[in-house]
Amino acid sequence: MAIENVIMMDVVGKIEDVDKFTKDMFLFNDIQIVDAMHEIETGRFILPIREENINELLGFSQLVSGEMKMGEKNYLKLVNKLNELYKGSLKLDMRALAKGETDLDEALKKVDAFENNIVIEYDEMMEINAQIEKLKQSRVAYSYIDEMEVQMGELDSLENYSYSIGSVTKDNAVRLKSIYNSVTSIVFHVGNQEDNEEVFLIISPRDFEIESRRILKALNYKLIEDFSPEYTGSPGEILRQIDRKISELQASSGELLKKVNAQLEESRADASDSFNTLSLYENLNTIKKYMAFSNKNFYFSGWISKKDRQKMEAVSEKYPDLIMMFSDSSSGSAKPPTKLKNNWLFSPFESLVKMYGVPSFDELDPTPFLSITYMFCFGFMFGDVGQGLILSLMGFILGKKGVELGKVLFRLGLCSIFFGFMYGSIFGFEEVIKPVWIRPFDEINTILLTAVIIGMMMLFVAYIYSIINKLKKKEIKEGVFGKNGICGFILYTTLLGLLGVNTGILPQADRLNGILIVLAVLMVLVVLIREPLANYLLKNKQLYQEAASEYYVESGFELFEMLLGMLSNTLSFIRIGAFALTHVGLFMAFQTLAMMAQNGVISVGILILANFFIIALEGLIVSIQALRLQFYELFSKYYSGDGIEFKPVDLEINLF
Repeated sequence: MAIENVIMMDVVGKIEDVDKFTKDMFLFNDIQIVDAMHEIETGRFILPIREENINELLGFSQLVSGEMKMGEKNYLKLVNKLNELYKGSLKLDMRALAKGETDLDEALKKVDAFENNIVIEYDEMMEINAQIEKLKQSRVAYSYIDEMEVQMGELDSLENYSYSIGSVTKDNAVRLKSIYNSVTSIVFHVGNQEDNEEVFLIISPRDFEIESRRILKALNYKLIEDFSPEYTGSPGEILRQIDRKISELQASSGELLKKVNAQLEESRADASDSFNTLSLYENLNTIKKYMAFSNKNFYFSGWISKKDRQKMEAVSEKYPDLIMMFSDSSSGSAKPPTKLKNNWLFSPFESLVKMYGVPSFDELDPTPFLSITYMFCFGFMFGDVGQGLILSLMGFILGKKGVELGKVLFRLGLCSIFFGFMYGSIFGFEEVIKPVWIRPFDEINTILLTAVIIGMMMLFVAYIYSIINKLKKKEIKEGVFGKNGICGFILYTTLLGLLGVNTGILPQADRLNGILIVLAVLMVLVVLIREPLANYLLKNKQLYQEAASEYYVESGFELFEMLLGMLSNTLSFIRIGAFALTHVGLFMAFQTLAMMAQNGVISVGILILANFFIIALEGLIVSIQALRLQFYELFSKYYSGDGIEFKPVDLEINLF
């Protein structure tokens, strides 16, 4: 449940080993590839200066980027052709690739055989299908005018007149009819479209064609196309002619389809092998585009987990002349990517964290804290055994289908079930089971006070996260003296103590009142002067980054904002209790409507509808509110989210 340490791996190898090495990296998978040329140009790719490395060092002067070297090699077209033939049923088999050698020449020969045996007939079939589609479009066009008693050839041969067939909406059809006399065209209403538009035949003198088009454009006249000059008979005759052609072509396509399918099944094993090999080499070429090349060597860079170093060293032993170097994430100027590592319970919530931003490599992963508090808040606000069960089932089904948020929903549903037992609520009814804790509407003050206490506990943890994150980054000013640092935390705790003493919540602590006031004032002063204080302790010559007067004005406003924020952040959590009460009250309103109906069937229908409404609408609102508390009240205190996500090979490269 943390952010994994990553290290940079730089590799120099002999160019004859590049295919085997690249395949090893592809099969290893858990590596983020980096542009080696960029690493070399920025001076981060540091090769030890030794006599045995002289050729590799000299190679720096003749480097070519992988993008330039691999640009002409492209197997994607062949892979897509196989994928098209087998309708996407071919998949890249990583296990088969790991077991044996792959012969690119053999794969290319098999693809040539496909071209000779299958592809020609397949292309012929696709061409026939395209003709069928074109004929079907023409059939639709002519069907609009099938009642016209006119020869299309005569219309096409008009010398001084032009014609068009198009449609307008019913409203515009009325407008068109009203201006028949002013239109310099002959207008025939010839039919209707399925979308309730009127179809018209417009015949215009060629001298007035532009004027007619202008008027028709104002009426949003939509031209119907797909008429062909090869058809010269009446629309009815043309439709029969098109139907005959379609039947003939469909019969030819069907025969070709049988032949192609038989050949495809006979060749499936070879096709699968070829697809596997060509997909591999296309992916290897993609990896090589990130490399740099000299005449004799290749240069490769990538981020790996620190724990995988031994595995990489084991790979390097396969290549006698390979040089493999590792550098810690803190030693270079490149910002390391963030690789999250969470268990099965928390990992689905990583998607919510990434909505705000990816954690930086040098801060704590907020996923466990968000997971626990998000589930708790949702359950507290949406506590119901029956409705929680529905949410869990929905989440389980969506999760099985690969929807990541479905796994989140499954966990939220379980928390809803838990709090449903705490409240004694099942599908909104509170008479079926006894509450383990309380019924929200019977103990409104308890619910609201508990919500605020929960919020304070969450804010305590947020302060601790903030302090750790800032101290890890050696930000003494904010980590120790800042509003979200140690002094800010002490001030918040002190203010809560003063509130408890003066409201009677902590009656035994009256004697501490004076001490708490002094401590609060002291913390306010420390936060106010945090910049000069930190610079003094760090022995920096300049106490202020700007003029002292400007600093204190700005710091004063920030202090006021901090105190106001402490109050608003704390009270904001009262919404957890408010929504718990709303959840109960909303069902009570529907229950009252059901009783007023005085009809058993209608009453049951209202209650069923109520549960659907509450699950869909209130469930969405509650999940958004719980997320809002995370982002605005908690993340804003301790989480920057300015990291770079670790993207392994399978996310970087299309696996087809």
